Amino acid sequence: MKRRQLFEFDELSWYPTLFRDAITGALRFFSTRSNIYGPAIPRLKGVLQKLGCREIIDLGSGGSGPILLIQRRLKEREGYPVRVILTDLFPNIEAFETASAESGGSIGYVAAPVDATGVSEDLEGFRTMFASFHHFKPEKARMILRDAWRKRVGIGVFEFTNRSPAMFVVMLFSPILILLVTPLLRPLTWKKLFWTYLVPLIPLTGLWDGIVSYLRTYSPQELMELLGGLKSEDYTWEIGQVHGIGLHKITYLFGYPV
Repeated sequence: MKRRQLFEFDELSWYPTLFRDAITGALRFFSTRSNIYGPAIPRLKGVLQKLGCREIIDLGSGGSGPILLIQRRLKEREGYPVRVILTDLFPNIEAFETASAESGGSIGYVAAPVDATGVSEDLEGFRTMFASFHHFKPEKARMILRDAWRKRVGIGVFEFTNRSPAMFVVMLFSPILILLVTPLLRPLTWKKLFWTYLVPLIPLTGLWDGIVSYLRTYSPQELMELLGGLKSEDYTWEIGQVHGIGLHKITYLFGYPV
């Protein structure tokens, strides 16, 4: 594989929660306002319909990401309402509670850490991962897919990053995004302002994480390589891309029982 497995600050256990929540909050703001995953929603609906499933278990939810908008679009534009459960290895409880309140209770969450490589069978539903699959090394990424395949549950992986020159330029501007949107995010504390503007460690570590995300993203061919040995007659995989904003493409992978 040509992807590079470097570290991201937001997945390190010692990385301050304040920093992690500030960056995931900025990502949530961006993905929600831009509707970056909008073109992939009809495909998600199609798979959910095939399974007759109306429960989504969102893995690696971060600051709740784009899932609130996706749930709303599924209901209002696709006529397919679903309930969503947010999970993460480092749960952002405050962001989860906000998403739950904004959804009117149709979004719930798990307060305890949830490992995407071995999801409890108590969490029943179609698994989704938005902009989080690239965090995992190939062996871990394959464990995530294997867990869904072995338990015969559906999974959808979506990435808006890719290893193109245009995306690299976008990632270079990620600190500016953080600087611009931080005053709009709540809660707005003096600590967040201090580490964003006076000592800008939040935007600088966000820049590193953005560039590393670019280098780590799996291409469709690399996703295909991860599926070696995870095939059977009663489970199918779909890998492809849909056009997003401008020349941007969203890479997706679906796996589900048939």
